[in-house]
Amino acid sequence: MRTGVLVLGVIALMAVGAGPAVGHVDVLPSEVAAGSAEKFTIRVPSERAEDTVAVRVSFPTQISVYSVNPAAGWTARILYRPDRRMRGVIFRGGRIGEDQFQEFEVLGTPQEAGSAVWKTTQTYSDGVVKPWTGPPEALGDAAQETGPEAPGPASATEIRVAGSEGPPAAEGDGSGSSDDYWLGLVAIGVSILAVVGVGLLWATRPARLPEDDG
Repeated sequence: MRTGVLVLGVIALMAVGAGPAVGHVDVLPSEVAAGSAEKFTIRVPSERAEDTVAVRVSFPTQISVYSVNPAAGWTARILYRPDRRMRGVIFRGGRIGEDQFQEFEVLGTPQEAGSAVWKTTQTYSDGVVKPWTGPPEALGDAAQETGPEAPGPASATEIRVAGSEGPPAAEGDGSGSSDDYWLGLVAIGVSILAVVGVGLLWATRPARLPEDDG
């Protein structure tokens, strides 16, 4: 009886934890290297029964976006800074229906290490504007619903310095190399053969030396 109650309790907890995930505007990839050109994908799900009819994206200052890929059925209005560098884009003309999503693509080059935040607003057909401009969610945090017009978490891209995972081992630092590894194996093999050869010589020598005929 107790076992049955335990099993039912576990099933109930699993059912609670398996509720529908809240869809947020995401920008992928979530981690890039500074100085390398990247394609960024802005993924926009529709969270409400109303269609999404416009998406406005502000580009992070740490990323120089220089090209916007046309999305079928949507027009892209580029927003510029005074120096004519891109600072954002507004997508209009298309529709993202309930339980659907749309992806928009841009090309850009991350310029400096740190967290780059993509602030976005999502406009629905009934005029409601959902701002995705709040603090980004920490890695592993559960997505929380913030209401149709309250600011939700913005998407962030972590920019790292190229090669920060660790430089290759320098010569003479004790870490060795593949050549040293194979040379060591050869040396061990030669030593083993030498020991075996000496053992064979001792095993095959006569027990007594022949007497001198003279």
